[in-house]
Amino acid sequence: QNEPKWGPQHAGKHSFDNNGGHRRLAAHESSVDSRPVVPVPVQWPAAFEPDHLACGPHSAENHVAAVTVTGFGALVPLGAASGQAVASPFTLEGLLELGMARSVTWGHSGLLVLTGSGKIASCPMHSIRTGKVTCTPLSVPPLPGVNGAMQAAVVEVEGLLRAAVAGAGSVSLMHLGAGEEGGQIWYTIGSVELPQDSEVTSVAATHDKLLVTTKDGVAHHWDLVDGLPTSAHATRDIPAAGDRRSWQSACVLPTGKIMRLASSWQRAKGGASTFRSELLL
Repeated sequence: QNEPKWGPQHAGKHSFDNNGGHRRLAAHESSVDSRPVVPVPVQWPAAFEPDHLACGPHSAENHVAAVTVTGFGALVPLGAASGQAVASPFTLEGLLELGMARSVTWGHSGLLVLTGSGKIASCPMHSIRTGKVTCTPLSVPPLPGVNGAMQAAVVEVEGLLRAAVAGAGSVSLMHLGAGEEGGQIWYTIGSVELPQDSEVTSVAATHDKLLVTTKDGVAHHWDLVDGLPTSAHATRDIPAAGDRRSWQSACVLPTGKIMRLASSWQRAKGGASTFRSELLL
């Protein structure tokens, strides 16, 4: 899809061109050293193997949600007084007819789930304590470009939908706006480039952050204003010994810290090794 010309509907307080930027940003990244990541002790529900991670907003009282592609989830309280967080299981109902969950974001209205069909479901969290969350599809066009191994995320910002879709070597930034012939359409408003040969495992977004995690566990993130990056320079958060884990997802906590979801072989009681999911800060 061709990028639309800038017009009144795209005007905003932030002018990227005035800051010396371009709508397609080269993958210049700030150089940082790797840092150790700290496991967050979690007692997961039995046989639970999550695929996606969503960080709650300030109103979520320091919780994250881990979700499988089939809609099973676990709510994890952070900073548990006992030292180990006990994850509470829940089920996202109403997703099966839309396709597998491709990404999950958590805003003030609850969870937004992007499915394999490109359709988006809204899942209010007010009933999560019952263990069941009812999801309903939004009456909006499917997000284009969500197919195969493509990673993408959708976020609601002040009642408007924005999206980030990872392709070959870049991430397209989109928003949902009015079409020329009525209805709504997804507009590409910009993009950022990724390092060559990057294999993206997850994309996450908030109102002011874009976070792209690659197979090696490196989190590439940009500050956003009006849906556009403020700089061509991505900041990289590199986990030490990243090759020891399978990195699946990541999200940005309200504090700005990055929480990661990964899996690794761990020795259980009795000496047997099992492949377990873990959260890392």
